[in-house]
Amino acid sequence: MLRSISRQDVSRQLSFNVASRYSISHRNQRPSLLYTRLYSTPTTDPRLSPSEKPSLPPNTPPRSQPKLDLRPGPVKTKSLGNSPRATAKLPDVPVKAPSSVPKLNLNAAKHEAQRDIEEAEKHGILPPPPPGANWFRATLHKAIELAKFYFRGVKLIFSRRKQIAAIRARIREGGPPLTRAEFRFIQTQKDDVNKVIPFIIIALLLEEVIPLIAIYAPFMLPSTCVLPSQRARIEAKKAEKALASSVNSKAVFHAIKSQAHLAPLSLETIKGVEGAPTAICSLLGLSTLGVDALRIRRVKKHLEFVAEDDALLLQDGASLKDRDLDDTLAERGLLLSKATTTASKHALLQQWLDAVRDKSPEEALSARLSLILSRQ
Repeated sequence: MLRSISRQDVSRQLSFNVASRYSISHRNQRPSLLYTRLYSTPTTDPRLSPSEKPSLPPNTPPRSQPKLDLRPGPVKTKSLGNSPRATAKLPDVPVKAPSSVPKLNLNAAKHEAQRDIEEAEKHGILPPPPPGANWFRATLHKAIELAKFYFRGVKLIFSRRKQIAAIRARIREGGPPLTRAEFRFIQTQKDDVNKVIPFIIIALLLEEVIPLIAIYAPFMLPSTCVLPSQRARIEAKKAEKALASSVNSKAVFHAIKSQAHLAPLSLETIKGVEGAPTAICSLLGLSTLGVDALRIRRVKKHLEFVAEDDALLLQDGASLKDRDLDDTLAERGLLLSKATTTASKHALLQQWLDAVRDKSPEEALSARLSLILSRQ
């Protein structure tokens, strides 16, 4: 039988617990309370009401150092060996390879464009500035005269349509057949018509850029808007490009020639050899921009033009001047040295014409490709 616990028993128990937790020290006649950690199990009698249950002071949590909220947090650096001046490792950044396209030297291009204008002024194509003009008046005069030159060139493209219409009307009516000069005149007009609209837009927005286009992108200029020194530089660059292709693409040309033992040369043969479309375009003075399909298309159109030109050369039988003879051989990819005589040039052109005479278009195409590669 459980013994009943009175309220006095509870009070005595509490007093005993408190006295046990705190002991009085009488050292040097100065009383002090010393905290003593005591673990005791409180009385848990189920018959006591909640108000009668003893309330013990809660355990004091151990003291801890206050937290410091650092914003932003300190940067942790890793030790890199015993180096006294260790630095953090930088992230790996991909480095772009240098571009193979040469950088534009605008200063040199500016001086070259200035020389083109001076040469045109010496030959009377552009009137020079008035004597005694200062820098501003001279620059303004050159800009105005260049604008007039480009305007007259664009106007000439549109006015030539009447001449071409008259030539075609004469042929339709059964008049004299088309001559080689007229054929080349019509082809030049077609190229200029395709270039005139972009050229007009550039001339209206950025006229001062046109001399730079003549240096770095001459294929954008119509033939009527090119100064004589610019035309000479364009032809020289074409010849240099063809010579570089002949020297640097020996392996490509050898691979094309090896295919000729299996089947006649054709555009499909060129397409099947890696690098051949680019090499052939450079050799013929054509643009190499774009993919191989575009390069093959340019080669095809150019050889079609050469085929018609060959037929007209055989028809007219006229002797060409030295300048025209050089251009004709360059269009056919027949490179010449400076020591080549005029008689040798005529003999080379005659050999070309004899090789394609009285042949079908496929046989003539194969013969032309064979003659081009035989000179490489």
